[in-house]
Amino acid sequence: MRLNAALSLIRAAVLAATLFLMGSLVPLLGTSVMVCAPAPLLIASLGQTSATSRLIASLLLSVAMVGLVGGVWQGLGFVLSLGLAAVLMFALLRWQVALERIVLAVTALLVLAAGAALLLWAGSPQVLLASVRATLGSATAHADQFYQKLGLDMSDSRQINARVIALTVRLLPALAAIATATAVLFNLALVWRWLGRQGLGYALFQGLTKWRAPEWMIWLLLATGFGLFIPFAPAKLVASNGFLFVAAIYFCQGLAIMAYYFQALAMPTGARGLIYLITFVQPVLAALVCLAGVFDLWVDFRRLKPPSQEAGSLDDFF
Repeated sequence: MRLNAALSLIRAAVLAATLFLMGSLVPLLGTSVMVCAPAPLLIASLGQTSATSRLIASLLLSVAMVGLVGGVWQGLGFVLSLGLAAVLMFALLRWQVALERIVLAVTALLVLAAGAALLLWAGSPQVLLASVRATLGSATAHADQFYQKLGLDMSDSRQINARVIALTVRLLPALAAIATATAVLFNLALVWRWLGRQGLGYALFQGLTKWRAPEWMIWLLLATGFGLFIPFAPAKLVASNGFLFVAAIYFCQGLAIMAYYFQALAMPTGARGLIYLITFVQPVLAALVCLAGVFDLWVDFRRLKPPSQEAGSLDDFF
């Protein structure tokens, strides 16, 4: 039994370290795989005896592997990012915290920790932003060279790339928060898929088709939306990042509405996946899904509110 437990920990540590190192070895695809590194550590620990000790042992082993292969800075980066995420998710899952609270708490702590670490590394916000611009500029230049080798005309791409880089830097906090929340949610989905209710002790993903954002969040959307018109640049910057993040939450509510009707219509899984994919890559459709999430507060597309609370809502007119 002890040998099996030790082998399980080693497998989890090796897999977590490998997934993390793929982020620097394999372009694009490696980054998407790298964010799954916490899942093996959680799966090997949760629902087992001495779960905390198992998590600590597997985490230390994976950090050592990353440090040996990628160097000290890679190991430190693993600890401050995905290692910290694994510890936070482990603690909140052991406390049986609700899904959205886990995502929000882990996202907030990871973004703050990463932001503080990057500021310490750069020395000042100006240097950090310059480094981000240089990194994005190098990435777009390599992409242009790749497309030019394919025979495509990229003469007009320089101005477009400059605008995209400027917008990305401006919205970097919100984009980082959305990407982190997506990564946390994906890891939780893998853990739930592997362990289920029996391993976690409670239903983590129960009732997603009926999920909705808190009603008070509409005030944040309105406040940040009006803040976009403030002439004061720092306030406008905060408002634009806040508006994007809140809009992403309502986009998730719109996806929940879609999933509700897909389930009601018994739509095949392949068709659902195709529609979801088109929704993510088509900006107009994504905006419509986000608007559906916003207006769900009044229209109540899924009829989730009790009749006594529906008086005066827009669906009374249909």
